[in-house]
Amino acid sequence: MPGKRLKECDALQDYLDPKPYLGYEFEKNMSECKFPEEIASDIRRRCIEFVIELVTQLRQRLPENFKVLQSISSLSGSECLKPVKNDILDLVKLFVNNAEILTRIDFQWRKLHTIQWIQTSDTIGLWAEIVSYRDATGENPFKELSDLAITILSLPHSNADVERVFSQMGIVKSKLRNRLAITSLNAVLTIKYGLRRHGKSCHDYKLPESVLRKIGSLESYQTSSESPQPSTSTQSPTEGDPREIIEWDLADLQ
Repeated sequence: MPGKRLKECDALQDYLDPKPYLGYEFEKNMSECKFPEEIASDIRRRCIEFVIELVTQLRQRLPENFKVLQSISSLSGSECLKPVKNDILDLVKLFVNNAEILTRIDFQWRKLHTIQWIQTSDTIGLWAEIVSYRDATGENPFKELSDLAITILSLPHSNADVERVFSQMGIVKSKLRNRLAITSLNAVLTIKYGLRRHGKSCHDYKLPESVLRKIGSLESYQTSSESPQPSTSTQSPTEGDPREIIEWDLADLQ
């Protein structure tokens, strides 16, 4: 099947070469061993069956949206800065429905390589640089594109990423702390992963003075958009309250 592009649903056996080439090392060893024709054919057949089974199982392990994952690779620094690059409109349409914004992103994608960027070897660093870029007018000419790229890159792209988050969530929200509110749980996980990204821990991270002043007060739980309203629910005051006050265990920040 040299040169044949197979689809995911195609049966591999229907396109096999009757006498496939199995590599230099295999062919060299087969010629040196001088097996009888029957044994040599059986060895070759078993090797072919092994490769077919390997490819079949790899196909079964691919997610249904693996084409989307393939298109995300276009956002890497080595791909997005090429003068001639893949179109990303199919990927963008999964996140954007507005035709005007789609047009802007398309134009921004096509002229992205015209700027001399610094962080070209690091994908995250490159898009962080693009987000903070400003032209002579103080505007970011790549705003829609960079916002979309950061959104896509921040999504979990493997089951392992999701499993790690669920594992940490199970550690934080234990049986003794089962009534922990979602906002509080999200805050603890954000702090944990934020410290990890900066290579810090609760032992060596220095809190800003503005944060230290809020400790022991309700200031950090109040927002300007909130207005006190009488509750008509029969739920207990502490159950599911997103503004509940928690005793932050030091171990939660490690």
